[in-house]
Amino acid sequence: MKNNSRTTPLHHRHLAAGARMTEFGGWNMPLVYSSILTEHMQVRRRCGLFDVSHMGRFAVTGGDAEASLAKLIPTDLSHLAINQAVYTAFLNEQGGIRDDLIIYRRPDGYLLVVNAGNRIKDWEWVTNHLLPGAQAVDNTSDSCLLALQGPLAFQVLAELSASASGAEAPAGIPHFACAEGVVADIPVLFMHTGYTGEDGVEIMVNSAGIEGLWDALLAVDSPGTVLPCGLGARDTLRLEAALPLHGQDIDETTLPYEARLGRIVNLDKGRFIGCEALTAAHATGPQRLLVGLVAEGRSLLRHQDRILIGGEAVGCVTSGSFSPVLRRPIALGYVPSSHAEVDTEVEVESRGRRLQARIVPRPFYRRGVTPLPPET
Repeated sequence: MKNNSRTTPLHHRHLAAGARMTEFGGWNMPLVYSSILTEHMQVRRRCGLFDVSHMGRFAVTGGDAEASLAKLIPTDLSHLAINQAVYTAFLNEQGGIRDDLIIYRRPDGYLLVVNAGNRIKDWEWVTNHLLPGAQAVDNTSDSCLLALQGPLAFQVLAELSASASGAEAPAGIPHFACAEGVVADIPVLFMHTGYTGEDGVEIMVNSAGIEGLWDALLAVDSPGTVLPCGLGARDTLRLEAALPLHGQDIDETTLPYEARLGRIVNLDKGRFIGCEALTAAHATGPQRLLVGLVAEGRSLLRHQDRILIGGEAVGCVTSGSFSPVLRRPIALGYVPSSHAEVDTEVEVESRGRRLQARIVPRPFYRRGVTPLPPET
């Protein structure tokens, strides 16, 4: 069968490093290089490097750029300073989440980073709603995106800055902000964001410079400081941090309030697609809520497993895995708001078995707070 998945310019680097590849969002991407556990703990303890070039990247510019985007999101962009960023969502008329994304305000307009699997529909959504004084460009093919994540991420950039490779890594970039810089003589855009629950940066670069940037970041002087990591570890890291994945934890049937994303909604900012539905939902309160679950034993809780309370099915698991930090099975899922309190005991029906679980605070892991297991 012919594989029509796209590849990033680093595809041959991934194969040479022994990566096991997988299809994700229409792309052939590295799933794992060594093991998910090893790569997960590498990010928690040191630093991991991810190729996330499959994420969509759009530029929206022109005098009507802000007004065009304001119609599509529930978040107020009017107070966003240049080089600041905001997490938000595209909504449908029912208030459901078409996609979640990050919008960066740039000197010449806005940079949108969207999910890989939704890039095409997001592009059509944006371009179909542009006002006459706005233009959009899909830069996904002309640029690449890396994520350097972990407690040593900024130390790595500092080491490169002091080395012959000539990096100029801006110090003190605020969280959810971006700044231009240079790594190994390659112009880049540093973005103080991530999807792992650790500190770190995402780095946007022209496709022509991606190999040099990748090699420079992996070649820091301290052996083992930076290792390549795949999407498998990225998923377990984001789950420990209770960060939702579109298509699993949130989708077009999910209201932001149900996913505990009410912070992205400003009902006073002016009309946007979905505002009537969210106004009504805000008045009544969500009927269901996203919760964190920790299971007894070692059996995993899996996507679409049913959640039961008192023997009655009340919801389902949306994401589940083994937590390398907690060393227990964890999951996200939806239950009725009336049963969403922490410490509520539930059962999860998985593969013909009923597993005992408990609702716990989210996130499961907090950087600098949750202790890491001993290193073996």
